[in-house]
Amino acid sequence: MDKTKLYTLITNSTAREGSTLTLAQNTRLLDHGVSSEGKTIAEQLLNLDMKAAYDAAIKDAEGHQVWSAYRIKLLAAKALKSYGFDCDRVSDEAALQAICHEANEARMHARTLKDEGLKQAAKAIQNKVQEANLWPKGNGLVAGLLMNMILIEFGIEPKISAAPKAEATVPKDLPIKNSTRILDILSLHPRYTTAELAEILGISAKGVEKHIAKLKQTGALLRVGPDKGGHWLVKR
Repeated sequence: MDKTKLYTLITNSTAREGSTLTLAQNTRLLDHGVSSEGKTIAEQLLNLDMKAAYDAAIKDAEGHQVWSAYRIKLLAAKALKSYGFDCDRVSDEAALQAICHEANEARMHARTLKDEGLKQAAKAIQNKVQEANLWPKGNGLVAGLLMNMILIEFGIEPKISAAPKAEATVPKDLPIKNSTRILDILSLHPRYTTAELAEILGISAKGVEKHIAKLKQTGALLRVGPDKGGHWLVKR
C-alpha cells in the first residue's frame, strides 16, 4: 500500500480515539520516531501501535492466512497495546468465532463475490466487530483494521474514512482540518492529483478543489507549472 495512504488511514483512525496528530506529525513519528511538541505520549503510542498492527495485518493478508480467534487477538493486542488490558480476553468468544467463520466464508468465495461483494462482506465484518464490543476500548480501531485486511488481501483499495471534524472553535480565516491535511499530503507528495487527494481524505473532488482554491488565495499553496506535469508548492 502507498505509504501516504497507509499513514492517512492510521491518522484518521486514531483521530476517532482522541489522537490529534496531523499526517505530517504522524509521518515523522512513524518513519523516524520523532515526537511532536504538545502531543501526549498516549496518543503517539496509539499511532505507533496501529502502524505495528497494520504491518502485521498486511503480512497476514498477503500470506492469505486463515482467520482464527487466536490470530485476531494477536492483531488486537498490537493495535490496542497502549491501553494496557489483556486482548486475549474478549467479552464474547462465540461472537469472535462467528466473525472469523463469516470472514473465512467470504474469502473462500472471493471469485464469486467479486470486488463489490467483498467490500460488502468486509463492511459487515467491521459492523459486527463494533457491535460485539469485544474489548473494553478500541473496538472501532480493530474493526476498521479487519475490514481493510480483507480488502488488502484481494487487491481492493482500503477504505480511508474521513477524520472526525474538530469540535474546537477556531477563527474563520484559519484553514479547516481538511485544508491542513491537504497541505500535509502535498508537502510530501507535491504531484498528487485532486482525485488522489479526494480518495485519501474521503471527500468529493469538488470539496478538494474548494479547499485548494482557498489555500491558493491565502498564499499557503502555489501551483508550479501546468495542470498536467506541474506540481504543488506548500508555503507555510
